[in-house]
Amino acid sequence: MSNFTVNGVYTYTSANIYSYLGRVPTTSVALQEAFKEYGIRPTGTNSDLKRLKNAMYTEYSNQVQQQINNQQEEKQVLPWASLLSQIGIQPTGDYDKDYTAFNNAIQLLSQSAIDGQAMAYFAGLRSEAQRVFGSYNPQGQQGQISFYAFEGQQLS
Repeated sequence: MSNFTVNGVYTYTSANIYSYLGRVPTTSVALQEAFKEYGIRPTGTNSDLKRLKNAMYTEYSNQVQQQINNQQEEKQVLPWASLLSQIGIQPTGDYDKDYTAFNNAIQLLSQSAIDGQAMAYFAGLRSEAQRVFGSYNPQGQQGQISFYAFEGQQLS
């Protein structure tokens, strides 16, 4: 069993450290840094280790919760964001504005296409637009866009 001295005054045994933290730091300096990092003022009692454990657990829990929140936000990303980024448009989140911006941009890009490969690429983007814009129905306000209606909007 080893002893760890913090601030040159307070001593903690490796057994006590392990019982609270589930691991033992490599040096006394590492334990002292852990107290400092988590804002724990050592007093030399086991309650210091308990407070350190709680602070570490709280930080870990917050990190996990942040990861969960980030994953949930990623799921709420606009279905057409990737499509718009392919043609250099930053999505606003407003269905009508983004849909209009896509239509305007794809129309201009299609007019400048001179080879079959470019035409096929833009046709693929139009198909994807039908899927992502047509399937979005946030509050039941926007109906499905038929392929023919979508195609007609592109040709006008």
